[in-house]
Amino acid sequence: MEAVLIKVALAILAHSRIRACAVGELALNYYNVPRAIHDIEICVPHDQVSKAAELLCSTGLFEPSPLGEFNLFTEYKKGYPRLRATSWSSSHLGLVIFSDTSFGLRPLEESVVPNIKPLDSACYSKQILDVVASNDLNAIPMPCLGPYFAGLCRRYLDLGDDVAMIAAEQLVDGMNLDQNWVTKNIASAEQDVQELARQLIHGKASRLDDLSGNTVTCFVANEDEAEALRNIPGFETLEVGL
Repeated sequence: MEAVLIKVALAILAHSRIRACAVGELALNYYNVPRAIHDIEICVPHDQVSKAAELLCSTGLFEPSPLGEFNLFTEYKKGYPRLRATSWSSSHLGLVIFSDTSFGLRPLEESVVPNIKPLDSACYSKQILDVVASNDLNAIPMPCLGPYFAGLCRRYLDLGDDVAMIAAEQLVDGMNLDQNWVTKNIASAEQDVQELARQLIHGKASRLDDLSGNTVTCFVANEDEAEALRNIPGFETLEVGL
């Protein structure tokens, strides 16, 4: 149902030439972070957020569904449109529309995994395949890991957003990021972003639970899995043509 909801929304936006990209919990699932989906979260160019929400509602397929209260884990959604599907869908999930600047993904067209046929070596994480079938993934634009990770770090440093910090840390553990990856993929990021990345990488071992049986990170069981995850489209910025 999550796939149907986001595919319908993306198709409507694409028809009106509004570029969009998955972010939030769905993007974290894509990069091997085990997160429950509470809302479908997408981002669009910063000057098209209101237009995107109005367009989706004008179809009759979506309607406004603002959150009544906010807490530590939902505060980052404040100020952004939240919609829900009308009677055509039984999904309980909301659809939150963020600005691309909220996650450091501007310009959006340069921050999205290219919509090309995956290589034979491409793989997808179990976390995303539990939510979206592999044949649907090419229809859902995902952020490249480099700009998305750097954007989360920047958001934490600028706004003190703990949710962004948690997400950045989980991406380090979900994809077993190391200093070599940082050097190759976010070399143009500000020095404080790179320093935060180094701190998160340095802390990987301390987050590894001895009782889990994992030998790489708290989310990656072994070296074979770690190697396979490197074939997720978007893992290497240089390989996706940015």
